[in-house]
Amino acid sequence: MKVVCVLGSGRENANSSGLARHFCSGAEEKGAEVVAFSLNDLDYRGCQGCNSCKTTHDHCVVQDDLTQVLEAIRDSDVVVAASP
Repeated sequence: MKVVCVLGSGRENANSSGLARHFCSGAEEKGAEVVAFSLNDLDYRGCQGCNSCKTTHDHCVVQDDLTQVLEAIRDSDVVVAASP
């Protein structure tokens, strides 16, 4: 099982991050492959409204740090989203 954890808090030791990390730790103990992304540590841009993901491509054409997050989510079985 693949688990992706997306941490939305700007504080690494925030309550939401702690809860998500606790969940992911338990999943790892059960044998899951876990990858976590802290959005505050990534360099990315918001949606540009080009609609390429809906018309000519099946993915976002903007290549930034969020690309790896979106690919991991696409290949995951479980997504944990933690936001304050």
